[in-house]
Amino acid sequence: MGKNKLILLGTKGGPVITRDGAWPTSHALVVDGKAYVIDAGLGVTRQYVQAGLTFADLEAVFITHHHSDHNLELGAFIYTAWNAAPPHPISLHGPQGLDHLMRHVLASQDFDIRIRIADEGLADPSMLISWQEFHSGEVYQDDRIRVTACKVSHPPVEECYALKIETSHKTIVFGADTCFYPPLADFAKGADILIHEAMHLGAAKQLCEQNKDIEPNLWAHFSASHTSCEDAGRIATMAECHQLVLNHFVPQIGSLVSRADYEEAVRKTYQGELIIGHDLCEIAL
Repeated sequence: MGKNKLILLGTKGGPVITRDGAWPTSHALVVDGKAYVIDAGLGVTRQYVQAGLTFADLEAVFITHHHSDHNLELGAFIYTAWNAAPPHPISLHGPQGLDHLMRHVLASQDFDIRIRIADEGLADPSMLISWQEFHSGEVYQDDRIRVTACKVSHPPVEECYALKIETSHKTIVFGADTCFYPPLADFAKGADILIHEAMHLGAAKQLCEQNKDIEPNLWAHFSASHTSCEDAGRIATMAECHQLVLNHFVPQIGSLVSRADYEEAVRKTYQGELIIGHDLCEIAL
């Protein structure tokens, strides 16, 4: 694999899967040939493999918050890494709730884990997989990256964090899910890359109308918890980041809204380098 790159594994906001649509949120950051995954929505395992990444190179996973479109496949992803690569330590990092999630994930597969250890000689995953819950501040550091967290506003989720990952030559900020939140611009000040969610207001309202029988309060959630394209552009402009990468599209690019629609809306407030993300989009670092 390339030694240094960012891969958008999944770019859709929300947990619903559609035929030929994008996968929910996940990313891979490759630094000096080692892989770090940020968020683990449904499809992350397949997308990680499709991107040409290997589980032997997986170092750590970071979860920004516990909405299902960011953590639903964490257990399956880690389980696959355990039985698809030579034994090596993998650390997991996320907000409060990570311990509960991982204990139950491993308990749910206890039979299979015990059988495979005895029958196939696999290493005990409890000796390899570790996890730690975090709050704002430094989250993780090794000889390749340093990770710090900043709490953002994503009601009703209390524990939701943007993540800044610093390498020897690049700074990448993952904005997580958030409403318009000016402190994020301070946190991302001067970053080489800011990855930020984007909601197209007109199309989002159409989506809410289409789904009113399933999720009657969806627009109230969208308007309180997510960032319009225009406000995503404002944050990037305030942060003076070198490049803005849009992801977590609400709604996903397709019948209701196009890539051009997203770009037009963001360009009202941001004139810098812009990438409209898509699944398996690779950005060299």
